[in-house]
Amino acid sequence: MASDFTANMSSALNMASAAPTSATPSGAPSSTSSSEACTTRCPPTTTLPPSTSSPSIQNYRPRAAILGAGISGLSASLSLRRAGWSCTIFERSLFSNETGAAITLPRNASLCLSRWGFDFDKAEPVPNWSIRFARADTLEVVQSEEYQGFGEDLGVGGGRKGPGGGSWGVHRADLHWGLRELVGAQRVRGAAISKEKRDGTEGEVDGAHDGTEGVPVDGGMVEIQLGKEVVGLDCEEGVIELKDGTSLEGWDLVVIADGAHSKLLPSILPSSSTPSSYLAQPTSRSIYRFLLPLTPSSPLLTNPALRPHFLPHSQGGPLPGFLSWHDPIRDVLWVSYPCRGGRVLNNAIVHDTPQPTGEAGESSPGRGWSTAVGREEVLKVLSGFHGAVRGLVDLAYGEEGENDEKGIKVHHLFKRPALNSFVRGKAVVIGDAAHVMMPTHAAGGAIAIESAATMEVLFRDFPSDSAPQLEEFVKRRLKLFDRLRIPRCNLTMLASNAGPKWLNVDGVEEEVRRYYNGPLPHKDALPWTKEFREVLFCYDAFEAAEEAVRKEEATNSKAKG
Repeated sequence: MASDFTANMSSALNMASAAPTSATPSGAPSSTSSSEACTTRCPPTTTLPPSTSSPSIQNYRPRAAILGAGISGLSASLSLRRAGWSCTIFERSLFSNETGAAITLPRNASLCLSRWGFDFDKAEPVPNWSIRFARADTLEVVQSEEYQGFGEDLGVGGGRKGPGGGSWGVHRADLHWGLRELVGAQRVRGAAISKEKRDGTEGEVDGAHDGTEGVPVDGGMVEIQLGKEVVGLDCEEGVIELKDGTSLEGWDLVVIADGAHSKLLPSILPSSSTPSSYLAQPTSRSIYRFLLPLTPSSPLLTNPALRPHFLPHSQGGPLPGFLSWHDPIRDVLWVSYPCRGGRVLNNAIVHDTPQPTGEAGESSPGRGWSTAVGREEVLKVLSGFHGAVRGLVDLAYGEEGENDEKGIKVHHLFKRPALNSFVRGKAVVIGDAAHVMMPTHAAGGAIAIESAATMEVLFRDFPSDSAPQLEEFVKRRLKLFDRLRIPRCNLTMLASNAGPKWLNVDGVEEEVRRYYNGPLPHKDALPWTKEFREVLFCYDAFEAAEEAVRKEEATNSKAKG
């Protein structure tokens, strides 16, 4: 029965098939208003005094424009600040809180957060140590795997608040807020600077890539400009255009992080490409998201049919992690896991729905995270589920969560082709703007954090006494970013968009091998089993970037004789 269940479940997750203009480093970027047709100097943003502990930033602090203040954009600004850069984030919204969902932080993401000093205690993550597959009608668990302690052998987090490394479930709003606090901190412990850069001697990198041991490097204070939508970008010149017609010039680096429906992605694409073919395309699947209270009085713990699934491990229940109920007849998958110290249960129900009526990439009903859905519609989708589970729908509409949410929200699921490059000129695209992923493997957020961490290593040790040298350094390191991130990001996106049996889907392995030549799990390995975790989540972005930089510097030294 377990093998039949597993085979049927694959269809439920198989969602894919259904700075001055002259570049002189002496001031802040200028602004040009299209209505005035003239160039005026913007006052420089407030920055901390240049650090005297790193010769890389004594003369000029390079400036980065971050387009988007989601998890990707905040992570990128934090990384660049730790590398000694000054950043300005342009966010089109007014910063309403992230709502409606938790996010999974496997080992590859929690490693980065720990080294950045993320306050795990305040975010109250819950360990993700198991995955259980169960029938929707009887709630019988037919297959499971435990991985207690996964990711906690990384040797990081010493002296930090809360745990380091590990695998976690955390509310998205708590992750977002924790990153905002780090970005806004008065001082940051910067990335370690190599000995030869710091004191002119030869040697290995002092402090490796762990920011807890790096020398203090103060990047400029990160400025966040809300209600500022960027609608145009000149990648070669480092110029951005705001919706109000203002142009800001002189950026040394531009990071596009404006989400899955990015309007700036075409700026990165080669001139020979067809931009419309890279817009996020709707699939035939949608997802309901909602939170439930996981308290002693909750039906999750008082209903005899549900209690065995949600009882805390300390009281004889299962290890915390994913619980997946599947209805193979209607192709509905309900996945849940705890967050906020185990007091809240995050829920996601993947199901078939009509495709959006709007154009791909444009606003359409049900696309956003906050589109409400009626109780009767949800119950109809769950008609094949156990009565105790269907009763949780009433709980969702009748209770407010810890963030004052109640009811159920729906949004459509999208995908798009893999990109051949994430960079052009002085610009780079990261996060959902670079790779639209289905939630199959709960990996999209982690991959975005990886990309940001990679930038910290690549963009430190920048030249500070020559504008041409800085420009050449940025372009060289962006090429290195591409070599590091195209394989990882496209592997994860293609795996996520092809479903749990992705390597059994015609053409998927061949497509993966266009970008990635590393190891792959067995074709029948299910999500989050050992082989799968080792490929997707046992990755150290800092270490990979450090090695790439060392190889590049060795090659350059050899070329110079």
